[in-house]
Amino acid sequence: GLLIPVDTVAVQNVAPRHQMGAATASTTFFRSIGSTMGVAIFGSVLLSNYHAEFGRAVPPDTPPKALEFFGNPLLLSQMHDQMEAVFRTLPNGLQLMQTLMVSVRGSLEHGLHRIFSTSAIIMAAVLLLNLTLKNMPLRSHHEAPKMEPPAH
Repeated sequence: GLLIPVDTVAVQNVAPRHQMGAATASTTFFRSIGSTMGVAIFGSVLLSNYHAEFGRAVPPDTPPKALEFFGNPLLLSQMHDQMEAVFRTLPNGLQLMQTLMVSVRGSLEHGLHRIFSTSAIIMAAVLLLNLTLKNMPLRSHHEAPKMEPPAH
């Protein structure tokens, strides 16, 4: 985020005057595409890690119908009443539900930790890449295109 204005000015500084709009639009477009892909990739990484970690933490004697609720951790808060109703029908159900909820929290924490660690590495790499940019002095103005007088 801190480098966005610097990158935009750098692109505008090196682009020819007649291509400055396209150069600025291109940086904005690719930044938007990168953000969209980043959110999708990190969301996939989070859910993949969640499912792997949660699967390891599930007690072996857990009935399959109890696990149906835990496929999408984002919906757990909305389905709490339905979950409680199902778990009440199971022997030691409310205790099992609490155990699984603790596992959900740990699984999500592990996935978020992986995302933030990966993000820190990517940010460090991008910072190093920005440090390798060629140092060019900023232009104080852009030369206006020379207009030829109209032919008679």
